[in-house]
Amino acid sequence: MYNPDQPIHTATTQDLWTALLLKRRFNNFEPEPIVQDLYAQPQLWRKFWLGWLVFEMDFYQKTNEAPIARLLEMLVYASDERLYQNDVLYIQSTDDDCVAPLLDLAKRWQVDDCEVYDRTRLAKILGRLETLIDVLGEEKMSRQIEQWKARECCRPIIAMWWD
Repeated sequence: MYNPDQPIHTATTQDLWTALLLKRRFNNFEPEPIVQDLYAQPQLWRKFWLGWLVFEMDFYQKTNEAPIARLLEMLVYASDERLYQNDVLYIQSTDDDCVAPLLDLAKRWQVDDCEVYDRTRLAKILGRLETLIDVLGEEKMSRQIEQWKARECCRPIIAMWWD
């Protein structure tokens, strides 16, 4: 469990993310119940962190917004502590069957919207297989997709945000 009184040099990465989460306030986002619920049910998640909403390349192609615009926006916000805008909570579940209970918690936390990155979607994104799938077809790429889905990093991730 997170202990705010521990020396910083003994803190884990998750401790730091928890501390950062507890410092944030915006819209209907209330961090204390979220932290309490997550630490009360550690079997549901591997890690959680705050970040930016990650769009897949097709979003940028459909909206004509270049990824570089998002990076520049991040740099502007990074230069002023008052403008800190990491407002999407990402939770990596321990397994596929933990997604539904995490989505139930999201309702209790009054999340406005959630997006689930399941194993297949993560395998495509992380494996950079999109182009090959487009060219060769999903059937021919099924072995590579299955290999990526089996990797630990491809456990489902839920992105939650409060408008």
